Amino acid sequence: MIYVIKNKYITLSVNSDGGSMTSINYLGEERLWQGGEPWNSQDVVIFPVIGHAGEYTAEGNTYTPKSHGVARYSEFALADMGVDRLTLELNSNAVTRQTYPYDFDFIISYALKKNTIKITYTVRAKNGKIPFYVGGHPGLKAKDGSALIEFESDENPVHYPLDGSKGVTINGMKRFIADKQFFKQCKTFQLAGVESAVTAHVADGYKYTVKSDCPVYAFWSNEDAGDYICIEPWWGISDNPEYPRELKDKPFINFADENGKSFSYSLTIDKD
Repeated sequence: MIYVIKNKYITLSVNSDGGSMTSINYLGEERLWQGGEPWNSQDVVIFPVIGHAGEYTAEGNTYTPKSHGVARYSEFALADMGVDRLTLELNSNAVTRQTYPYDFDFIISYALKKNTIKITYTVRAKNGKIPFYVGGHPGLKAKDGSALIEFESDENPVHYPLDGSKGVTINGMKRFIADKQFFKQCKTFQLAGVESAVTAHVADGYKYTVKSDCPVYAFWSNEDAGDYICIEPWWGISDNPEYPRELKDKPFINFADENGKSFSYSLTIDKD
């Protein structure tokens, strides 16, 4: 089911199938990629693994997860809804346990304030403590999949290549061009340790600003086609054969118990 919340700036549509955003209408104009070749999604809710993860071990068994985990393939239940807010919930079940053995409640909240969307993920274990990754994957409209990415302050992030090689610090990074040629070289650009807001300036005069305390930002667009750019706040990192196979030992892993743990980011849309 598609749920719609709105205020005077934004009309936001969210699909209970996967819990992800399907439309961000800002002052009458769609700003979320609407799917098609070469990427049929608009947004992905990532939990509990990131990327095309290989086999991992947990609780003495081996599991083969689907891309980005179980949330994107699951039906969420409506937990709460108002004019400008929405909360969806996914509870572990027989299907999720096939690739992720833990019992959990996974809650997504969307809230609008002026021209900003705040997205909050809450993970709560039902028994003991559970390991997981979590993150967002919005595809924002950008002509030719190109954007000027600018940090609010000079940053010294660590770049982690997808091939699993050692991270490299980039000193004094303020901005870079993310376009098709860029993604042909790096595929997905993973930066750890960014402390300030991230803004994408796109050709039709819009800008998207993402703020979060996430340990890793990923930047991605299909290298061949697609008018979108993804700015992805991750509490985790794309899986790699070089990383430990045991889930709890993977880099940037998170843990939650019965008290739960929450992770948030905000997306602000404006004219440049």
